[in-house]
Amino acid sequence: MSPNLILAKQIDPVAYYLDLPIHPPYDARDAFDAIPMQLLPFAEGLTVGWKVSPMQFVDGLGRDLKFDCPNIVITGGQNLGGTPVVLYVVAAFFDSNNRLLSSQTCEHIIQPWESYDVPGLWSRFPFPIAEIARVSVGITAYGWEDPSPKEAMVLSKQKRKNETKFEWKREGGVVGSYSFQKWNPGKGDLLLATEPLTKENRVRIRLERRQSEGLTYLALVQSQSPRQSTKAFDHLIQYAVYDREGQLCHGGSCMGMGNHGDLVSLAPILPEILDSDSLYLELVVWEGPSGLL
Repeated sequence: MSPNLILAKQIDPVAYYLDLPIHPPYDARDAFDAIPMQLLPFAEGLTVGWKVSPMQFVDGLGRDLKFDCPNIVITGGQNLGGTPVVLYVVAAFFDSNNRLLSSQTCEHIIQPWESYDVPGLWSRFPFPIAEIARVSVGITAYGWEDPSPKEAMVLSKQKRKNETKFEWKREGGVVGSYSFQKWNPGKGDLLLATEPLTKENRVRIRLERRQSEGLTYLALVQSQSPRQSTKAFDHLIQYAVYDREGQLCHGGSCMGMGNHGDLVSLAPILPEILDSDSLYLELVVWEGPSGLL
């Protein structure tokens, strides 16, 4: 294998996009083991799949909560090449109405002879697993040895959504502010700032460009000015970013709890994504009585 070819692969990452309907079991325990979805070309037997992981959290009043959280897994292969393979992976789950339920992004390096893995591709999920109807996964990879490198491979594609904004109500007094909109992040560090998006905690969010140790991150910064000081309401923010063609390219989430003050979520992002002047942003800001989110 020519070293120049490997170098070219590292400079010019290859993107893979996957969008599939999924059918979660009625009992989340039946999905605790990974459910395969698609073979990947990086190594023989390498598969991307999804599973449900039981997770423990704390609510705004300090009480323990347990949620079954969907997440993406990549398993079944080793990096048999002589150079590290870098994976930038974004995943999002949607309901039957194509509304965002959860999203997360990770960047991971697989050293030579290490097994493939993508840790941390889950987010807080206080909703029934049975609501999930579709999953989107975007994988950008470089460093793996391919004699015929490609720029992108769309394994399955979802039609881009229309711009919209509405209130999304659930049982128990949980209310979401949902929007899907065109977004030009601009050239500065402050990329987005909102007015209050929830009724009780009056949550406002900012999206900021941040850098650390040569990596670029998208920071979700939240602030609040609650109507009451009882700290009885929690909120949960989920967002996803799409390119001009409507392909998922980034996502993240942030939990806000009444007695924990301002919180910041940092998720890795490829710098070229924020260089675009034509993106789409899907944002859901949930708020409800403490213990439900």
